[in-house]
Amino acid sequence: MDNATLKAYLADNSQVVAIFMTKATDFLNRQNQDRLPARRYNDAEINRQAEKMLDAVIDNLHDKIAPHTRDQSTAAWAQFLGTNDVLDDLELSMSELSFESEDGE
Repeated sequence: MDNATLKAYLADNSQVVAIFMTKATDFLNRQNQDRLPARRYNDAEINRQAEKMLDAVIDNLHDKIAPHTRDQSTAAWAQFLGTNDVLDDLELSMSELSFESEDGE
């Protein structure tokens, strides 16, 4: 399963993507308020930044799961994710996720 298929699978079968995007967008909007008004990002840029963050999470997740699945088919990945309760664990992790400013605020 490639990253795009994994992302789509997570979006279709869990709340992982929705929870992450909500939290990432809220975080980026808070950061954006600290920028000078002339340098603030518009909503489209905030969404692009949140998507980049999500893609990094998906890449990381893919890299962690790939060694555990010999068959790279969607069915094999779905079975692995279901058998190991990965979706439930990811949803819980995303619910507990909090973003912090890089400068320690």
